[in-house]
Amino acid sequence: MTSQAPYESPHPWVPHSPPALVVMCTDGRFRPHVEEFVTRHLGVDAHADLVAVPGGVEPLALLDLVPKDFNFLKRRLQALIEAHGTRRVVLVGHQDCAWYKVRKIGPFRIDLTEQQMRDLRKAAGRLREIAPGVQVEIWFARLVGEPPKVLFEPI
Repeated sequence: MTSQAPYESPHPWVPHSPPALVVMCTDGRFRPHVEEFVTRHLGVDAHADLVAVPGGVEPLALLDLVPKDFNFLKRRLQALIEAHGTRRVVLVGHQDCAWYKVRKIGPFRIDLTEQQMRDLRKAAGRLREIAPGVQVEIWFARLVGEPPKVLFEPI
């Protein structure tokens, strides 16, 4: 049993289904930037569904190599899309992804950013097959300037 007091959120409950789904990496360095980008720049409702896993969409690109990972993420995305009537999905990858550095599959001498972009495109294609009629957008976040700022580019 916890000794902490209960907490009541000051935000009102919003009963409608979220209008969009955002799929991103769990990297906390990029999370506030992604959340600000999708709400301010893309106009996505702040109540959008959010699926964050290490490596972001990478499991959707692994059907032939790691079907278990592909199916795990696919089933969850399908369930959200069907249950909430999602019409828009935003996929976001980012520079310096630890998952891609540590868990990469394939040749050891590959450009990780290019691999991430290929995976984002492949994942978008898979999502379009899984959920026809859903608008799928692909973005990549990279660091620019000094001090570094986060720039989001469409793929």
